[in-house]
Amino acid sequence: MAWATKYKSLRFRLTFWNILAFLVVTFLTFFGFYIVTGKILSIHTDNLLKSHSVGVVNLITGNNIGMHSMLTREAFNREFAEIPGMLVVAMDNKGQIFNASVTLSKDATAFGDLFAKIYKERKPFFANKNIGGSQMRFLATPIIDGENLQGVILVAHPIDVISKSLESLIIVLGVTFIILIIPVSFGGYVLIKKAIEPIATMSAQLKKIGSQNLDERITNFGAGDELDELAQTFNLLLDRLHLAFTRERQFIGDVAHELKTPLSTIRTNAEITLSKPRTTTEYQKSLEEVLVDNNKLAATLKNVLDLAWAESQIKDSNKTINLSELIIDICDIALKLAMPKNISIKSRIAPEIFVNGKSDKLGQAILNLIDNAIKFTKNGGTIYLNLSTHNNQAVIQIKDNGMGIGEPDLSHIFERFYRGSKSKEILGSGLGLAITASIIHAHHGEIKVESKGGQGSKFLIYLPLMNKIK
Repeated sequence: MAWATKYKSLRFRLTFWNILAFLVVTFLTFFGFYIVTGKILSIHTDNLLKSHSVGVVNLITGNNIGMHSMLTREAFNREFAEIPGMLVVAMDNKGQIFNASVTLSKDATAFGDLFAKIYKERKPFFANKNIGGSQMRFLATPIIDGENLQGVILVAHPIDVISKSLESLIIVLGVTFIILIIPVSFGGYVLIKKAIEPIATMSAQLKKIGSQNLDERITNFGAGDELDELAQTFNLLLDRLHLAFTRERQFIGDVAHELKTPLSTIRTNAEITLSKPRTTTEYQKSLEEVLVDNNKLAATLKNVLDLAWAESQIKDSNKTINLSELIIDICDIALKLAMPKNISIKSRIAPEIFVNGKSDKLGQAILNLIDNAIKFTKNGGTIYLNLSTHNNQAVIQIKDNGMGIGEPDLSHIFERFYRGSKSKEILGSGLGLAITASIIHAHHGEIKVESKGGQGSKFLIYLPLMNKIK
C-alpha cells in the first residue's frame, strides 16, 4: 500500500517523466548522430569513387592508342596500382576484363552482373558487392562513343571499415547512454524533490489550519516564483475564510441576541400572566404585549432572510427593468410615508433608464434608505430623490437635511445589527442598511454615503446601465 501511494506521488511521477524524456531525447539524438555519421561516410566514399572514376575514364579516353594498348596498361598500373584499398577494373564492350589495379581472384566472375546492368542502362550507378570476403562499394561507369559502348570502368572501395566504425559508434553511444542514466535519474530526483519541497511544506501547513486557527498563514518562500504566488493565493483564500467565519460567528451571535430578548419577554410575560388568575382585561393586555414581541421577531427574521438572499447573489436575477418607472413608484410610497411628519419629497428623475436585476429587491433597498431618511429627519424637513446617469452608470441620490451621521458611526453603518449612537431610541433591528448594501452589491452596484453630524446625509447608489429592455 505504501509503495502504491509512493508511485502515485507527484515526486515519483515527475522523476519518471524526467527519466523517460531523457531516454527519448538521448535515444533520438544518438540515433540521429548515428544516421548522419553513416550518411556522411557514405557520401565521402561515393565522392571518392566518382573522383577516381573520372580519372580512369579520362586516362583511357584521352589516349589514342586504344583501350588494349600496352601504353594504356602501363599508365593504368602506374596511376592506380598503389592506391590503398582501391580496386579499379577496366572491361571492354564484351564484358572481358583487360586491366585491373590488383590481381583478381575467382570472384572476378561477380563483375558480370555489374557489366550486364550497365550494358542495359548505359548510365553510371553504385552497387555493393562482396569481393574476396570483403564488402566493396562499386561505381560502374560506361565509356560510350556516340551510341556504342566501348567499355566499362569499375571503381570500388572497401566499406567494411565504415561498417565496423558504425558498429563501434553504436557501442560507444550505448555505453554513454547507460552511464548517463544513473546521474540523470539521481540528479532529476534530487532537483524535483527540491522543487516540490515548498508544495509539501504548504500542504503540511494547510493540514494544520482549521476553523480554530484561521489566522495562521502559509510561509512565503521569497523566491518570487509561481510557488510564492500559490502561497499568496492560499493566504488570500484564508483571509476570506477567516473573515467569513468571523462574520458568521458575529452574525449568529447577533441573531441570537436579537431573538433572545423578545423570546425572553414573551416567556416572562406568559409566566407572570399564568402565575395567578387574571381578569379578561389583564389577559388581553398580556396577549397584546406578546403580539408586539412576536411582530418584532417576525420583522427580524424577515430582515435576516432578506440579507441571506442578497448575499447569495442569485444568478437568475437577470431581468432588465425600467429604473425610472421604479423610482417614480417609490416616490409615491415615500410621499405617504413622509406625510405624518410633514416631510417634503422632492424628486428629479431622468426618463428611460434601464438596469439589470430584480425590481422588488432594488425597490426594497431604495425604500430602506428613504425610510431611514424619514426616521432621522425632523418634522417639516425635506428629502431629495434624484435619478441620473454618469459614466455608463445609473446614479440614485437620496439626500435629507436630518440629524446626519457622526464620524464614529459613519464607517460602521453598513454592518449587520449596527445601530448608531443617535438611533438607540428609534425602533429597528440594525439590518436595514446591511440589507440595502448587500442588495446593491448583488446587482453589481456600489453604495456610498456622505454625512456629517447635524448636517444631514446623502446616499449614492451606482448601478450598471442596460441599453434596452430584454
